[in-house]
Amino acid sequence: MPGSDLLLVIDSALDANDVTSRAQTALSYWKGADRPVIRSITTQALIDDPTALAQAKAVWLVFQDEGSSQAHEAIGQVQESRLPAVISLPGGEPVVSGYEDGVVACPIDATPTLICSVLSSLWSQAPILDELLREIRLLRAHGEGLCSQIALLDEELRMAAQLQKEFMPSEMPKVNGIGFDALWRPAGYVSGDIYDVVQLDDTHVGLFIADAVGHGVPAALMTVQIKQSMPMKKIDPSCPDGYRVYSPGEAIGILNQEMLKFQSGKVRFATACYGIIDTETNQLTVARAGHPYPLILRADGRTENIEPEGGLLGVFPDEVFEETTVQLEPGDRVLLYSDGFEVAFPTRKEAGEDGKPGRQKICNDQFAQEFEDLRNGDAEAALERLSQRLNMQSGSLNQRDDLTVVCMTIADPVERSATGDTNTPTASAA
Repeated sequence: MPGSDLLLVIDSALDANDVTSRAQTALSYWKGADRPVIRSITTQALIDDPTALAQAKAVWLVFQDEGSSQAHEAIGQVQESRLPAVISLPGGEPVVSGYEDGVVACPIDATPTLICSVLSSLWSQAPILDELLREIRLLRAHGEGLCSQIALLDEELRMAAQLQKEFMPSEMPKVNGIGFDALWRPAGYVSGDIYDVVQLDDTHVGLFIADAVGHGVPAALMTVQIKQSMPMKKIDPSCPDGYRVYSPGEAIGILNQEMLKFQSGKVRFATACYGIIDTETNQLTVARAGHPYPLILRADGRTENIEPEGGLLGVFPDEVFEETTVQLEPGDRVLLYSDGFEVAFPTRKEAGEDGKPGRQKICNDQFAQEFEDLRNGDAEAALERLSQRLNMQSGSLNQRDDLTVVCMTIADPVERSATGDTNTPTASAA
C-alpha cells in the first residue's frame, strides 16, 4: 500500500526553509480533505536511506543542478519505487512537461496554483499505480511459477527422449557381409518413428520401421506399444530349433490385432514396414501397413520400389498384409524410410508436357534425388551427408515431421572376403 506523505526532497545547495515554504503555500490551494502532509529530507538522506520512500504517496524533488551525481541517484531511487514524482529545476521549462519515466517536470518558480494542480494530479494517480504494481507482482509470481513448470516439463521430456532412444538398437548386426545403418531425427524431444534391426537366427535378419500418427509424446507412447507388440518369432517345440520365425505378413497382422485391442473409442493408427533378409540367398521378403514403399538402389543404377499392399495398423480388423519377395544382388542398397522427407526438401516447378509457360506442375522429387545420392560409398557416411543436407533446408530448426531411414547394404563379394565377416552378433535380440 502507498504511504500518506508528500516527500519533499531538497538539494543541499538550496535553502530548505524557502523550498518548504513554497510547498506549504502551494498546498494551501488544495481542495478536499486528503491534503497531504509534507515530510522534508535532503537528497543525500534519500540516497543513504531509500526506505524513506516507504511512507510516501508522491515525491517532489527540488534540485539546484540536475546534472549532479546526487540528483541522478535520487531520481533513480524514486523511479525504482514506482512512486509518482515531480521535479523542479532552476531555469527549467516554463510549462509542465515530461522529464523521465514516471517523473514530471514543473518549473520551480511556477505559480502556487499550478504547483498545487500538478501535485494533486500525481496524488490522485498514486492508488492506480499501486494497484498496477500489485498486478505486476502477481504476474511476475505467476511467471516464475510457469517458468518452473516449463523447466520441469523440459527435464521430463529430455528423460523421455533418452528412454525412447534406449528402445533403438545400440548396435546394428552385420551378417554374411550385409550391413545396416540408420538415421533417426525426431521433430521434437521424442519421435513418432521407431525402428529395429534384429538377428532372428544364423541366417535371417529382420528390419522394421513404424510411424505412429501425430507427433510428440502421444506418438512416442504409441511407438513403445508398437515395439513391445511387434512379434518376430515364437516358441514352437515342433520346430527343429524350438521356435518359429514369423513371416513379415504374419508379424504385421498380429501387430495390427494387438493395436486394435488397445483402441479406447478413439482410433489411433500407425504405418509400418517389416522385412526379413535371408543372408545366404540375399532374398528379402517385405510386408507393409500403409507405409511408404521400400526403395531398392540397385548397384547397376536402377531404382525400384517394393510394393506389397496392406492397410494402416489399428484400423481394419480383417486386414491381410501382402508379402513381396525380391532378389538382391551384391552392391544393392535397400531403404526403409518414414514419410516427411517429401516436405523436408523444397518443391520445385517444371514445365508441363506441352512446355507452355504458365502451365507448370509442382514436383517434389528433390527428396527422391537425395535418396539416390545414398546409392554409393559407405552407408554411414552417406546417411551423415543426408543429415547435413537436412540441416541446410529452410525450417530445419523447426522440423515439421519425424524423419527416419533404415539402410541395408548387400556387400560385394570382394568386400565380404576382405573383411572376413560372416556372422557378427547383434546387440538387439528378438
